[in-house]
Amino acid sequence: MSPTTMADVPKTAHEMPEITIYGPEFCPNCTQATNLFDRQSPPVPYTKVDIEPGDVNHRFITEKLGYSQAPVIVVAFDGAHRDVHWGGHRMDMLMALTRLCTKGIVAEVDQQS
Repeated sequence: MSPTTMADVPKTAHEMPEITIYGPEFCPNCTQATNLFDRQSPPVPYTKVDIEPGDVNHRFITEKLGYSQAPVIVVAFDGAHRDVHWGGHRMDMLMALTRLCTKGIVAEVDQQS
């Protein structure tokens, strides 16, 4: 798996991506991410999934995705872009995702004339 970079987050999309934040219940880096999303106007929608060592969500992020540092953020796009994910507190990625969600969602243009 190659590292996720800011280039993996598109500048525009036709639909709001589905954002899932995986981390333990008490996770300072998870809180920083959710606070950033909550401070936007309107807030950036996300789902926070609490993990416990060995549970199904913990196994998903460690075994399937290969991460060992929280938060793990998974961004699912509408099909026009590949899904992206990263682990740890990546302010560069959080800011790129925030820019997309607050300024980069554009309506599809009807090509019929």
